Formats: sequence, C-alpha cells, structure tokens
Amino acid sequence: MADARRDALIASAQRIGADPLEYATVMSYETGGTFNPSIRGGAGNRHIGLIQFGIPEQQKYGARQDQSFEEQLPAVEGYLTDRGFKPGMGILDLYSTINAGRPGRYNASDAGNGGAPGTVADKVSQQMGGHRAKAAAFLGGDFTPVMPGESALGARAPFSLSGPVGSAAPAPTVPAEPAKPDTGPDVSAILKMLSASQGAAAPQAGADAAPAMALPAAPPAPAPRPVAFDPAKFFALLPSRR
Repeated sequence: MADARRDALIASAQRIGADPLEYATVMSYETGGTFNPSIRGGAGNRHIGLIQFGIPEQQKYGARQDQSFEEQLPAVEGYLTDRGFKPGMGILDLYSTINAGRPGRYNASDAGNGGAPGTVADKVSQQMGGHRAKAAAFLGGDFTPVMPGESALGARAPFSLSGPVGSAAPAPTVPAEPAKPDTGPDVSAILKMLSASQGAAAPQAGADAAPAMALPAAPPAPAPRPVAFDPAKFFALLPSRR
C-alpha cells in the first residue's frame, strides 16, 4: 500500500513538473505528517485532504473526504496547474500556490483563516524541516528525483535523498596543443631585446647619478689692524750721523 502511494505521488509530481520530494513535503505539512486524504483542518474544519482544499475547491476539482490517496491526486494536480504552478518551480512557488492561491506570494499568510502563524516563506524555511524528513521516509529514503525533461532521456538528477549522485559521464579533457618544432634561438629577437635594454638603461644611469656638490667659498682674509704711530720708534730707525 505504501509503495502504491509512493509510486502514485512520483507519477503525479512528474506530470506537473514538481520535485517529488518537495511535493511530498508540502503534503506532509498540510496533513500534519499523515498523508491522509480525509484529514480536516482550517477554520471550522472546513478544509480537507492532501493540500487542505477549501469548499469551493472541493467542488471544482472533485476532492472528497472518502477518496483514497491515489484518487485525490488528480484534484491536487488540477488545482495546482489551474492556479499557475509551472514545471520546474521550486517549493516556495509550490507552497505559495497551495497556501496563497498562486506562485510568488511568499509574504502572504493564512493565519486569519485558521492557518498556522507565519508567511509562506516562514513556513517553508522554518516549519517544514521535519516534514521534509517525513517526505523522504514516505518515498522510501532512496528515491532519486527526476526533474522535468530528464525522464525521457533516462538521466538521473544530480541529487538524491541519500546524498549527491556522481555523474557517470567521463570528465571533459582539454586537447593538448601540438608541439612546435625547435628552430633554435631567435638571434634577431635577442639582439632587439639587448639594444632595447641598453637604451632604457642609459637615461636611468643619468637619472641616478648624483649632482656634483659645490664647495663653499673661502672666507675673506681679515683686514690688518691699524697700528698707532710711535715717533720714538720712527726716529730710532733713521741712520745716525757720526
């Protein structure tokens, strides 16, 4: 029985282009972890089933309390596709469509209608962790989700409930460049390089040379001090008459 429900959920998820693990997670959240298509909730217990259909939605999509899990899935698919859920959308848009009537209403809240407190984004990020584990157990714990467009090719998605899935494709190789023939040293290129380096070094040498330092001028010789005239010494120097 559990395998039949699991297989039916996987097939339903693939028909609408949803990730089966996320599909099962929102159903677990809406049914309190029971996956019971007959469960009631919301204000006045007027909502029923796997995604808690309101009374107008029950009538439009044919959701009834006496249905089996497999029998109610077409009503879930019809509601989601009519309300704008598209293949490849993630859990935020999936739950926004269920809780707020269409994708993209991440800040909407149904607390006023008997729903749990918090916005769509709050419930997905803060309240569904345990339900994701319940969804994994519901799917058997070893289910590898196949995203839309991959099933026809038989390709496995790069993730599973047990961890990352390695790719079977060979690693890409980079072609090696063909070896160039050895023609010996390029003499002309070496000469150009040497002449360029010498030309660049000449101005550098001139720029690095320190200018010659000018010596300070010698101080002028001091002027001779004037000597007072001494008549006695002057007459002593004159020749005497004898």
